[in-house]
Amino acid sequence: MDKQKVNGRIRYDNAFKQGAIQMITEQHIPIKEVSQELQVSTHSLRTWLKNAGLNPNSANKENNQAKRIRELEDNLKAAQKQLQQKDEVIPILKKSIGIIYQ
Repeated sequence: MDKQKVNGRIRYDNAFKQGAIQMITEQHIPIKEVSQELQVSTHSLRTWLKNAGLNPNSANKENNQAKRIRELEDNLKAAQKQLQQKDEVIPILKKSIGIIYQ
């Protein structure tokens, strides 16, 4: 990553810009998150995407959807794990109730 201050403005080299674009397009990270992580404005990121021939609105919408899908998958896995734990406990509780009422 190479950035230089020119006339009071920060200039990023092409490798940095390409890396930011890859975070958005290949790693499917939303523009807002890339902006915060790299400390670059969302406007700059959108401009870099446009200059690369990409549609920033489309990329960001797809990334937000991909992020939401990952969150839902994580929630599903957590719910399945809880269900499995409950399924393991129920037979134990049934046995203990049988022992108590004998």
